[in-house]
This record gives sequence, C-alpha cells and structure tokens, in this order.
Amino acid sequence: MERIVFVGVFVGFLAMNFRQEAGFRRRGLETDGARPVGPLLFKAGKLSLLFCWLGAALQGAGVDVRMVAVPRALETAAAGFFLIGFTVLAAAYRDLGDANKTGLPAEKTMLRTGGIYAYSRNPLYLGLYFMTLGAVLYAGCAVVLALGCVAVFSHHRSVLAEEKFLAERFGAEYDDYRRRVRRYI
Repeated sequence: MERIVFVGVFVGFLAMNFRQEAGFRRRGLETDGARPVGPLLFKAGKLSLLFCWLGAALQGAGVDVRMVAVPRALETAAAGFFLIGFTVLAAAYRDLGDANKTGLPAEKTMLRTGGIYAYSRNPLYLGLYFMTLGAVLYAGCAVVLALGCVAVFSHHRSVLAEEKFLAERFGAEYDDYRRRVRRYI
C-alpha cells in the first residue's frame, strides 16, 4: 500500500499543478508573482522539494534508493504523512482558488482566512512539509534527507517573507488574523 501512496500522490501532485496551470493560462490568469526570497534560494527550494519527493516515488516504484533499512511501521507512518500532506495541500489550493500564485502577487488580492486557512495561516506550506517528512522517512536516503532539508529551509524563509508582505498589504486585518491563527499548526 505504501508504494501506491508514494507513486500515486506524487503523480497526483504533478497532475494537480499542471491542471491548475493550464486552467489559469486558458483564462489568461498570471501564476507568477515576485519571488519572496532570492532567486537561487527560491529555485533551490523548488527543485529540492521536487527531487526529494521524486526520490520517495522512485522507491515506491521499485527503484531502490535506500541507504538504510526502513522498518515496515516507519514506511506506513511515512505514507500517512505523505498522504495527509497532500490532502492539506490540495485543500489549500482549493481555498486559494485563482489567488494561488508562485510568489507574491502584484495585483490587489483578498486575505484568505476561511476554509483550511481558519486553522493554519500557511496550510500550503504545512502540506509541503508533511509530504517532505513522509518522503524523507520512506526513502531512507541521505540525498533525499539533504534535499528535504534544503526544501524546508527555503520554503520557511518564503513563509517569513510572505508574512511580512501580508502585514504590509493588509495591516490590522492581518495582525488580527495572525493573533487568532498559528503560522503552521
């Protein structure tokens, strides 16, 4: 079952992103915003995330990337983290709708505080982190661990920059939201 989760969720993530991107382009919506962190850190974070998850998906597909043995119970827990992360990520995508961007939007936007955003200010990132934790635990590979660390570091730096942006753009409304809802969980 774990193998199916890692391969299926990875493919599902790619399909969800391609579908959303195609829908945005078809409707003439911009998907790229200003990068919240420097270009090198931004690209390193995105590529590290993708290759971290790919390592786990390859392991799930039968390509042995492991450097250490992973107990069956840990494989099951890792699959749970990966699946929960994807579920949280998909809910964040749904609740962001057309406002989902890679980076900071230039156009006027609304502060999202409903749906899953009522429980986490950054559910999209929370989902990414859970998926990364699952991938690292499942793969049992130092390279996947290193990629996961770079990905989490980069994305957390993005969160900090985005929070500063939101505080400047939405002022008291964001301050109130920040007091009520935690950054992650």
